[in-house]
Amino acid sequence: MDFRPLVLLAIVACDGGTESGPPPSIRYPNHVAAGGSQPPAADLTNPFAGDSTSVAAGAKIFSTMNCDGCHGGGALGWVGPSLVDGRWRYGGTDGALYQSIFYVRPKGMPAYGGVMSPGTIWKVVTYIRAQPVPSVVPTQRWSRGETVP
Repeated sequence: MDFRPLVLLAIVACDGGTESGPPPSIRYPNHVAAGGSQPPAADLTNPFAGDSTSVAAGAKIFSTMNCDGCHGGGALGWVGPSLVDGRWRYGGTDGALYQSIFYVRPKGMPAYGGVMSPGTIWKVVTYIRAQPVPSVVPTQRWSRGETVP
């Protein structure tokens, strides 16, 4: 039996069939858009960007929530990918990082949105952004606009 019509009817019934704004997603400059037209998306802005107190708090949260258990100390990577080498599978903007932590990423990254408050997640993002790229990271950081060979 095909349940798609029932699912669509349930969705429309729940929200009255009207959209109140863009879906809970973010726009990332490197996303490929069909027909060259980006879908609607909200902007996520880090309220703690560059705040040294939030960087320190984010470091404690990163350790306490065992982020370093997968991403390694200093977010250099271990079982999970490095968060400081500039290579991002799901986008490297603050909003994309927030969304990865809040919702979920396949093959290992759990959703922390049910455990951590939005402010706490933003502090982790701020901490990640504050990490320098060490010379021992075996990958390269690609600058904006540079093509990958």
